Amino acid sequence: MKEKWKNDKKIRRNCVLAGIALAILLGASVYTLFIQPNLSTETYVYKEETVVRGNLVLGIMESGSLSLGESSVMYELDLELEDEEEDEDDGEDEEENTQKHLEIEEVYAVSGQRILKGDVLFKLTQDSVGGVERKLESALTEAKIALANAQTEYNISMLSAKSTYDSSVKEGGSAAANYQAALTASEERIKGLEGEIRLLELEITMAQEKLADGDLLDSYEEAKTAYTQAKNRYEETDLHNSTAYTSNLTDYQQAKSRLETLEEELQGYRDTVGDNQAEIEKKKKEINEAEASQVLKDQKAENSYHSAWLSGELAKEIYDYSVDSLQDSVNQAQNELDEIQAKMDAFRDFVGEDNRIYAPEDGLVTGVSYEAGDKLTASRAMLTYAKENEYTVNIDVSEEDVAAISVGDFVELAFSAYPEQVWEGVITSIATTATSEHASTISYPVTILVQGDTSLLYGGMTADVTFVTDSAEDVLYVSKKAVFEENGLSYVYKKAAGGNRVKTQVETGFSDMASIEIVSGLEEGDIIY
Repeated sequence: MKEKWKNDKKIRRNCVLAGIALAILLGASVYTLFIQPNLSTETYVYKEETVVRGNLVLGIMESGSLSLGESSVMYELDLELEDEEEDEDDGEDEEENTQKHLEIEEVYAVSGQRILKGDVLFKLTQDSVGGVERKLESALTEAKIALANAQTEYNISMLSAKSTYDSSVKEGGSAAANYQAALTASEERIKGLEGEIRLLELEITMAQEKLADGDLLDSYEEAKTAYTQAKNRYEETDLHNSTAYTSNLTDYQQAKSRLETLEEELQGYRDTVGDNQAEIEKKKKEINEAEASQVLKDQKAENSYHSAWLSGELAKEIYDYSVDSLQDSVNQAQNELDEIQAKMDAFRDFVGEDNRIYAPEDGLVTGVSYEAGDKLTASRAMLTYAKENEYTVNIDVSEEDVAAISVGDFVELAFSAYPEQVWEGVITSIATTATSEHASTISYPVTILVQGDTSLLYGGMTADVTFVTDSAEDVLYVSKKAVFEENGLSYVYKKAAGGNRVKTQVETGFSDMASIEIVSGLEEGDIIY
């Protein structure tokens, strides 16, 4: 029994050992067949790329900065008159200043503001506009009187010159001819007197306008008030206070002088009205006398004929000189009238109907020269602005590349401030002189005009410029790195339906150095590795 137990124990031990050996063998087989191959296999990850359609561009790359073409809203009115006496004294009346200078009431634009054509930029004060307009209207009236005076003088003097010439050069004539000449002379004399009457009437009108001028009357009343106040202070001054007495005496004398000057001016206008009215009556009387003495002048014409004939040889020269001199006087008066009228027209065009200054075109304000309360100065820019259609980029192009571009070529512009946007530009000029003949690299300045909407751009922005030397539009393309060659043929790895890589032959075309055109072998949307 004991022997049997030993044999059973031995059998169980052998079975356990056999099981262990079998398990080891099975594990070794699994490792060899399944685990070890996987541990020794390399894993590859491929980057996928989609075949897309678009444009490929090959060109020259340069960088430059944006420049703005500036323009100005100018105040160019010259309101000074030739016969105007400038008063440089510190005591010049403020009212006189407001008649010579326009004044800013409000400013609506600031530097950096984008403006549109028709936007209000400035508003002028009504007082200054009215004062300047009155000043010009007064000058116009004076110029019209001066022209009428010159024309009257011309008519009268021409009558005399023509009469002298005609009588000097004619060799004789009948009594009827002499009578007709005398009659003509009398008629022209009457016309001359009538012209003088019209001139006197114009002077009366001007004087009456001055007497009705509210500004002059206000100045006179102010002078009277100032005189009365100065006189009272002077008379009430303590004689023992020498400083106050001297000051008040000076004020009194100045106020008195100012009042006397205005009184003399007003009286002068009144005298003009009275004197001219009397002179008009005198001229009318002369006309009546001229008509009554017609017969006597006819007789004198015959007597003067002989004297004129003696000076006949000099008559032409004398007559021509007289005509030129008289015409010059009329022309000068007409030119002065035209000049003042042109100033009036320019003034009215400038201030418009509402005393506002408007933007002449779209642009970006770069400077405002005036503030509210400032008086305008002739030939000074009121406001400067960059024109929307004159944004340019200036760059230097090397001598190797400049031969490949021409004026009129289009370029692509990318600004650092807007990396996702592209502007179009056109080459407007290529300098024929290099920037520096002594530099190691010779280059030539090139100017490019920015096209399209420039509202986002500001002066000084950095621009990357691409000069397009070649391009392919609306083509399929992939990364140039995805294409490889074997035996002179081009291939890519295309992703198959099951996800496997399939070596696919393709035909390539244009390349921009980064991407390459696929002429055949792939379709838009295909996935490659």
